[in-house]
Amino acid sequence: MELTNKRKTIIISIIIFMLLAAVITLSVFVGLYAKDRHDKDRDIESFYQSAYYGLVGNFVDIENDLAKARVITDNKLLRQNLMKIDVNCNLASQNLQVFYANNEGMSNLMNFINQLGDYCGYLIKELEKGKSLTISQTENLNKMWGVSKEYGKLLNSLQDYAKDGTTLARLLGTSNEQFEDILSNIGNGSIEYPSLIYDGPFSDGILNREAKGIVGEEISADQGKVLVEKYLVGYDIENIEYSQDSVNRIDSYLYAVKLKGGRQCSVQIAKKGGLLLLMDLFHEVVEPSLTIEQCQKVAEQYCDSIGLKNMKAVWINNNQSNVYINMCYEQDGIVNYADMVKIKISLDTGEVIGYEGLNYAFNHVTRVYDTPIVSEEQAVLNVSAILDNIECRLVTIPWNVTAEKVAYEIVGELDGEKYFVYIDAYNGDELNVLRMIDSNQGDLLM
Repeated sequence: MELTNKRKTIIISIIIFMLLAAVITLSVFVGLYAKDRHDKDRDIESFYQSAYYGLVGNFVDIENDLAKARVITDNKLLRQNLMKIDVNCNLASQNLQVFYANNEGMSNLMNFINQLGDYCGYLIKELEKGKSLTISQTENLNKMWGVSKEYGKLLNSLQDYAKDGTTLARLLGTSNEQFEDILSNIGNGSIEYPSLIYDGPFSDGILNREAKGIVGEEISADQGKVLVEKYLVGYDIENIEYSQDSVNRIDSYLYAVKLKGGRQCSVQIAKKGGLLLLMDLFHEVVEPSLTIEQCQKVAEQYCDSIGLKNMKAVWINNNQSNVYINMCYEQDGIVNYADMVKIKISLDTGEVIGYEGLNYAFNHVTRVYDTPIVSEEQAVLNVSAILDNIECRLVTIPWNVTAEKVAYEIVGELDGEKYFVYIDAYNGDELNVLRMIDSNQGDLLM
């Protein structure tokens, strides 16, 4: 009897010991998980803080240099001043891409940054030719200065929303009412600026509410990592870290990718089907050496490698460090401007270091075309006779909010500048006219 009681005591002691060990082990795992989660949240917040404060600083510098541009009279000093603005626009664009939201306000902000940088590049070339700024150009810079001040104030005010404990990662990385309140001042048209330089015709495209180009089954975050490897094949990946979900108009996964040499890359892919939406890789160009033709080939091969077929280069902009190429889906010999992706290529390594495919994601479908009633010859006759060096092709262009029109894109030259005239392929109406200001910096590929 005594032996039995001892055995019971031993068994109970063993059970208690095992339970205590399990509790301790579980506590350790929970603690490690909580610490790991805390570390990831801290890293994400640090990532967003760096981009946000960098963007605010960029706008401080942009506003300051635009203010100086109004009073500088020496062309050499003005050229240096405009170069600084151009550099800060490039940096601001990189910072903005970190928390680029799928809404009109952020799109307008990105357009402003890109167009201001392009306009400064155009003015720099004019000054290098020995010309002085015209009254109109000076007025444009003055308007852009006023706009930059407004944008700077709006961006700086985001800090007030983060004071109540809301992190910048939550504020800038997801769709929320506070952020939308700020962006409404940007997206409602209350801030206006002159139309200057396009990064290609119809580069804004149509962002429909329904993403027509997103197809396939929903994938997991781990399956997404495999696709990220595909999208970055040949980039010497060291680690791919899932960052967070994005709950904007396209549900997606965000990834932070570490490459050999310490380079960082961010990737966003759609949850449904895994389509690549955004990719941004910071790379400082040292010795640019590639030709435009080589970069175009890289862009075409990249589109093919990620599963985008029949993509045609329609616009190239070369800033002497990077080349920006707009690629559009071509079907039955017709270029569809709404189905556009934008690719950024380094001129020294030939790497794709930037990709934006939102327009393609929203708009790509197989189309059914009616036979044009207006012939190419008739369309050309509808264009002003003062245009020289006429070239023509069939395209679809965004029209109103959600529609498209089949049109003849007629490109001609006048006084050294290119004009794009769009003639309706079914009734011959002149639908739109675009002007490319900087014909030396960017080329249209026909």
